[in-house]
Amino acid sequence: MIDLFSPLFWFATGTKIAALVVGAFIVYLAYKGYVRNRSKPLFYVAVGFALITAGTVVEGLLYVMFGANLLAATATGTIVTVGGFLAIIYSIYAVKD
Repeated sequence: MIDLFSPLFWFATGTKIAALVVGAFIVYLAYKGYVRNRSKPLFYVAVGFALITAGTVVEGLLYVMFGANLLAATATGTIVTVGGFLAIIYSIYAVKD
């Protein structure tokens, strides 16, 4: 059971919110660069960072809000995060402007 009044719970929630805000700002900047320059690699960078940010948030939501098993929540978040890293690798090596 999760103790909603624990300082550790609020610290973990705060770090997830900070990751969401910083990740969303990076996605915004990358997408803005894509729109301005019509650079396909920047589009995949934006997608990659969106997935990395989503992986962090999904993990927290699954565990805290939906009561999922910690291992299942961590595995799901990691899968989404790895998808983001793959999108960034794709933007570096495979996409040509």
